Amino acid sequence: MSAMLVISLILVSAGVAGAEIIYVEPGASIQAAVNNSTTGDFVIVKAGDYEENIVVNVSGVTVTSEPENPGGVFIRARDENSSVFQVKADNVTISGFNITGSGEVFSVFEAVSFRNSFISGSSGNSDMSDVPEVGKAYRPGSGEIFVSRSNGFECPQAGICLDQVENCTIERNYIFENQYGVYLQGAMNNTLSNNTYFRNGIWIDEGCSKNMAINNSIEEGNVILGAHCWDNTISRNRLSNGGGIGVACCGGGNLVSNNEIFNCSTGIDLYDTQARTVLRDNLITDCDYGIYLILVYGSTVYNNTISNSSRGIFLRENSQNNELFNNTITSSNESGIYLLDYSTDNRIYNNYFNNSINVKAENSEGNSWNTTKTSGTNIVKGPYLGGNFWADLNGTGFSQTAEDSNSDGICDLPYNVNGIDFDYIPLAEPPSLPLFLWFNSTGEITNNTDSC
Repeated sequence: MSAMLVISLILVSAGVAGAEIIYVEPGASIQAAVNNSTTGDFVIVKAGDYEENIVVNVSGVTVTSEPENPGGVFIRARDENSSVFQVKADNVTISGFNITGSGEVFSVFEAVSFRNSFISGSSGNSDMSDVPEVGKAYRPGSGEIFVSRSNGFECPQAGICLDQVENCTIERNYIFENQYGVYLQGAMNNTLSNNTYFRNGIWIDEGCSKNMAINNSIEEGNVILGAHCWDNTISRNRLSNGGGIGVACCGGGNLVSNNEIFNCSTGIDLYDTQARTVLRDNLITDCDYGIYLILVYGSTVYNNTISNSSRGIFLRENSQNNELFNNTITSSNESGIYLLDYSTDNRIYNNYFNNSINVKAENSEGNSWNTTKTSGTNIVKGPYLGGNFWADLNGTGFSQTAEDSNSDGICDLPYNVNGIDFDYIPLAEPPSLPLFLWFNSTGEITNNTDSC
């Protein structure tokens, strides 16, 4: 299918009357084409190398590479102190580019090193003068965890900056080695999808709402949701070798779901959120911390799978009234779940723990470790919901060895979780499945589980 036919079909399907297609050849200016466009136009950039900083201030324009040669356009910032693309109009689409060269590329692992040293031994009064910029913005337990990068007027150094706009789409771009990959400030109802990021990521600054970051791949970067952000969705992204996903204070209604996070400092980090934040169906592997909640109230954490972390789920500094259920936490080096500093009144049930140490708790008594015994399939396929399944890596955990005299999938005795709190309805190994009876060719009954 020709490029012209593809564009024509897009125009017809979008119902755009009188829209024009403006081509940009190598050596020509993308900015000039944008300046000459009007609402509904397509600016088609042909394959080649371009060095520009582009301001898109025409609403409803699409700036994209050729359909038959996606990824053939390389755009590098001419001024490294400005964003490659600054989008200042609504309903804009940026699609199909390789984008780089804005700002100094920070090392995620520098920030991780700072973060871990801060957690392990500081009082919250560390000298910040020599800390990398990303580290200054990412200090758990020290007050404002995420500092706005914007001065309120100009975009910071980013591959793409969405500045006070709505209903824009950023898709199918390869955004690499910028200070920020895509940066949103004062932005609503925008979609970031199917982009690949390398050594940068997504930063949604404070006050942004109802944005979606979906189906992105991020290598050596992170996703940051800043303070006072509401009703954003971060879903189906893959992050590796970076900083994971962070959600800052004072917002709510945000959903973090179905993400795959590998070899990151922290899988998912919440700080001082108090309204309807949901973390669900995430796969987190080989991170220092799986899910980290600091001063978090009223959030829901469920259906997550966390393995090979130092601490699977970590609650600290008055994280209270959260609900954690249906999570699978295995092979944690230090503890499956760690509660610290008056993290109380949390409801923790129907989780599968299989770690050398499943629970550590300091000054955090008074959590509930089971729900009411209710008919329904539990996390180990038993017939009742109740408490948690307590295993260890040697096969000698409480749930693996306790008696279940009536075969209801509930241990006969409660489990002492931390010396004070109890799981009163701990889950047991589910009853063995009955063997199927088979008749062989001579009419004899045989047990044949291989044919089930």
